[in-house]
Amino acid sequence: MKRFLIRGTFAWVCVLALLALGCVAKTLPTQAPLSVSPIQYGAGEVRGPDQAIVITDASGTMYQNQTFPEAKALTQSFVAAMPARDSSGYDAALIGFGGDDRIVSPLAAFDRGAMATTASNLQILGELGGYGGRTPIHDVLGEVRASIAGMSDHAAVILFSDGLPDDGAAALRSAKALSAAYAGQVCIHTVHTGDDPLGSEFLRLLSSVTGCGTTREASSVSDPTAFTQFVREVFVVAGEKEPDVCTGVIRLRGVEFEFDKAVLTPTSMVVLDAAAEGLLACPNVPVRVEGHTDSLGSEAYNQNLGQRRADAVRGYLVQKGVRAGKITARSYGETKPIATNDTDEGRALNRRVELHADQ
Repeated sequence: MKRFLIRGTFAWVCVLALLALGCVAKTLPTQAPLSVSPIQYGAGEVRGPDQAIVITDASGTMYQNQTFPEAKALTQSFVAAMPARDSSGYDAALIGFGGDDRIVSPLAAFDRGAMATTASNLQILGELGGYGGRTPIHDVLGEVRASIAGMSDHAAVILFSDGLPDDGAAALRSAKALSAAYAGQVCIHTVHTGDDPLGSEFLRLLSSVTGCGTTREASSVSDPTAFTQFVREVFVVAGEKEPDVCTGVIRLRGVEFEFDKAVLTPTSMVVLDAAAEGLLACPNVPVRVEGHTDSLGSEAYNQNLGQRRADAVRGYLVQKGVRAGKITARSYGETKPIATNDTDEGRALNRRVELHADQ
């Protein structure tokens, strides 16, 4: 692993040398994203990840080797090809990094428009006269670990990079810590830009840390068909049909309220729009909205708060065209926790809204 550290450090020294000579950073050429559409699920296929975090290397080595335009274009293509939100939803984030600088679309219910805007704003980062900064992949993976703390099931991390970190050993340790801290399965998928064999080897090692990751060269996903297959490999798994709002129970992940209020946040509306679309497909099925809270506050207060929040969700769905006569709202307050109320993470899971189809 010392080889990666030496190569990354050498590239960084070269950037500093250019600055010392008073050179002016040249504008890198732009590259258009691929023409791709959101992937679709086939028969017997379901979405795998519950969280998808896209990371784009915008550091000094990406400027020096002129691989950033390709990484940015591939990032934009990936966002365009991500699957649409389904009724159970998934969260997504985008991080561009260089030195201590970040361009971020924070982890939230997947919003293609917001992530596409962030991807289009990506640029060389690091505040060193346009040459970019260090390549702290270990720090970025630590930030990902913090963002998904308390979550579970399946997380996908997608990294577009030349694979030349400041400290390769630290990056591998950070990847292992990320995998160990997550209550579920983390899969790291890497795409290598450029032609440095050391960078390619490092990204292969990084992907192998989680046991379910994949790695590939950017040249192997340079056409729409191959790229779409790559996105499918990240998102699609075989399994039972995804539950929908017309049958069973759906936990509306991502539905949030203003603190101590029953006022829906903009992020929640994205989730509820998908739920409303599903409900409109089964207009004769009665549905119950259930509001749940954590145990902070009195039982009576939480019962009332849960009812107000359930009513707010019902009202939003009716506003979106769901028949008022087929949907009711009920609060269970703090009486049906799904996690411990002794931690912040557990309480966050207990503050939830569920849809129950009463067939």
